[in-house]
Amino acid sequence: MPILTVKQLNKEDVYTDSARINEKYRIDENGTEIPEGRVCKVYVAGRSKLLSLRGDQQSSTPTISLDDVTRGKWGLRLQESQEAEFRFRKVSWFGQFLWAWRAANPAYRITARIGLVSVILGVAGLILGAIGLFTALKR
Repeated sequence: MPILTVKQLNKEDVYTDSARINEKYRIDENGTEIPEGRVCKVYVAGRSKLLSLRGDQQSSTPTISLDDVTRGKWGLRLQESQEAEFRFRKVSWFGQFLWAWRAANPAYRITARIGLVSVILGVAGLILGAIGLFTALKR
């Protein structure tokens, strides 16, 4: 588990529910490299949050760039230049969906919610079609 120094995230990455970490330190519990853009459960000080892990080409030191919103949602007093032990665990497609559902950025959040409505309407259409086909074949 890497010990990383907290940095402020760039302005363009604020409200994206992401963290920037150099690929050298972007490793999971098994020591496997985590690909850039992968949604992971990030643990620090006994708390966890779903974040998209992105690369940080500007820093080759063990740092993690987080915005104030993310640090605030954790409920921790993670200040800039503070060191903490971080753990990363890849999540399944359901974890990725939850990340989008709870995202601070409305573009991710709305897309996830429209996707769920589409799946529900598709299943309802499938069920109604099957009922119609069954009753037509029964005659």
